[in-house]
Amino acid sequence: MSRQTMHAVRQRRKALGLVQMNVWIHEDDKDDFQKAVAPFRDRGRQIEQDAREEPLEFVPFTYLVRFPSVPPAAVRNSMKASGWIYDRDGDVWKRPVSEESVEAIRQEAVTLKLQHQAVTDYDWH
Repeated sequence: MSRQTMHAVRQRRKALGLVQMNVWIHEDDKDDFQKAVAPFRDRGRQIEQDAREEPLEFVPFTYLVRFPSVPPAAVRNSMKASGWIYDRDGDVWKRPVSEESVEAIRQEAVTLKLQHQAVTDYDWH
């Protein structure tokens, strides 16, 4: 798990009122300790599960695609036709994503990545 991902997990859990408790115990006490904390652990897991079931608000973002070399003209023309915009200053292709278009654009970005060794990134608004 990346540093940013772990930070996001910690922030989400903190927002839910969950706290991490690390303790050192003697090996002989391990079974008793696990039995004693099981209800608290299970409650924390249930709180996280309940929070995941709530619909998340979609946050608009922009897909960014960079190519290691100039893609063929057919690829560039196809990208322009489907709404990609080339930013010369950043040498990057950009495409705003809405909740309705996210899956189609994701598939398009994955195809560009696989077929043309493009690098994908995101710009959050």
